[in-house]
Amino acid sequence: MKILIESDKVGLRVDTVVSDMLKEKSLTRSIIQRYIGKGCNVNDKGCKKGDRLKLGDTLVIDEKYWQKTKEDIDLSSNIISQKGDLDIRYEDDDLIVLYKPKGLIVHPGVGSRDNTLANFVRFYLENKGAYDPLLDRAGIVHRLDKGVSGLMVIAKNKSIQEYLKKQFSEKKVIKIYHAHLKESNKVEQSIDIKKYLKNLNINLQPWKSWEKVEGYIGRDRVNRYRMEFRTYEFPNSKYALSYILFSNDEALIKIDTGRMHQIRATLKYLGYHIKGDKLYGNDTGDEIMLESVLLSLVEKDGTRLTFTV
Repeated sequence: MKILIESDKVGLRVDTVVSDMLKEKSLTRSIIQRYIGKGCNVNDKGCKKGDRLKLGDTLVIDEKYWQKTKEDIDLSSNIISQKGDLDIRYEDDDLIVLYKPKGLIVHPGVGSRDNTLANFVRFYLENKGAYDPLLDRAGIVHRLDKGVSGLMVIAKNKSIQEYLKKQFSEKKVIKIYHAHLKESNKVEQSIDIKKYLKNLNINLQPWKSWEKVEGYIGRDRVNRYRMEFRTYEFPNSKYALSYILFSNDEALIKIDTGRMHQIRATLKYLGYHIKGDKLYGNDTGDEIMLESVLLSLVEKDGTRLTFTV
């Protein structure tokens, strides 16, 4: 939408004019003010909410951008705000790093509209007056399976959420998991996992000396609830890369890709399964013994943040 500023709009603030032009989309003034620099320009240059329009200016409003913004708000509004316990390990103006317990679903889905991590995060941020309605799934960037515990990062605004998603897609986020294996006989070395993790220097990329396992993951041909790992590409499969350090009946796993059930499917291919894993190992345990124990990411200012359990 291109608007040539005439006398009736001279001296008006940019956000005032844009709000009026987008009133049918039911976008609040605060949302338009927050993101006006992304969805509008004046004379082919960036603009700020308080800029005053002059005679002859050309205001361009990116209707596709604001439509997508409206859709994001509608999606976010479907998440119920609900009080719940959050084990927060770190928080700044942009993000939260927390520990998700076993049994907690990350975000709403079919049959689980409430009592999820996303519900609790929305309530927490709203209670602080810091909730961005543009957030997708209340700021969730990645997920852990219901039965898996461990560290997760949550975005506090849409800009950081997109930034973190890009970090994940570019494989700049480092994630390491700890698994207790059922009847493992692959004893390449015996180390103290907790001590090893505590002294681990991610800058040295120690996983490069671990066992490298790469291939493809797709739906299991027999059990559609499971995923299957193969060393070659097959229909509807996606590339998967993991590094594994075995020690007695334990293993540390670094995943470079975030495929569904990647760790569980990869270990099954190698002949192992995790204690408590009923789906991949027909175990009788009550809890799957898999935990996200290290999470490392880079903030916008270039600072690398690393967290361990």
